[in-house]
Amino acid sequence: MKSMQEIFQRWFPGQIHQSTDFHGLIAAHAPPAGKILDFGCGDNSLLSSHEILEREVWGTDFGAHPTLQRPERYRSLETDGTIPFAANTFDVVCSHMVMEHVVEPVRFLGEINRVLKPGGAYIGQSIHARHYVTWIRRGFDILPHRFVQRLVKVLYGREEHDTFPTCYRMNSRRAAARAAKTAGLEWVGWHGYPNQGYFAFSPLLFRAAVAFDWGLDKVLPGFGRIYFTLVLRKSLAAAMQAPLAA
Repeated sequence: MKSMQEIFQRWFPGQIHQSTDFHGLIAAHAPPAGKILDFGCGDNSLLSSHEILEREVWGTDFGAHPTLQRPERYRSLETDGTIPFAANTFDVVCSHMVMEHVVEPVRFLGEINRVLKPGGAYIGQSIHARHYVTWIRRGFDILPHRFVQRLVKVLYGREEHDTFPTCYRMNSRRAAARAAKTAGLEWVGWHGYPNQGYFAFSPLLFRAAVAFDWGLDKVLPGFGRIYFTLVLRKSLAAAMQAPLAA
């Protein structure tokens, strides 16, 4: 019997995994010496491999994770979502599976714009608002969040403190572009990735999802790709009026 990976590669040959591309984009935009911020860092481990001798990787979130790593490189967000760093501090700001939880996209991207150095990049990866799995997930939001946390733990093994309410207010190209423009960030690119991992608990559902995503992507390009990575840039022109970082 073919493995799930073999089935996926048959329908989507040569497709790069979203995680591989996410880290590749970070490496491509991060300078040899500088600072990277993981905005919504969870346990603060995801970007640790990008820290080298002259490059610092910091994490920030609304509260310290129960298994927080590298606490010396962590600061908590203010209660209103303000990033606890001075303007023009970071060369790259990243977020992984955070955008789907953002209630105020312009406020979110505005804070990113503030802490980025002129010419710096934002790289965010999340789930597409228009994918059918997202609509299934939205359906669960009518239930108490506690129930959703328990269901996610049963199906995927994710701890309850790592599952949060979703709203998908900036999780399409149009919504992201509109929020980025309002926040003063330049559009660089959007990368989509098919992935049927949500159905890994059932080989039959996984096979069906692979075929369905393939067909959907042929009819409506991009709609069969559940994950995306968004890349934005702070204008170099911002250096003309921006204060120096503390």
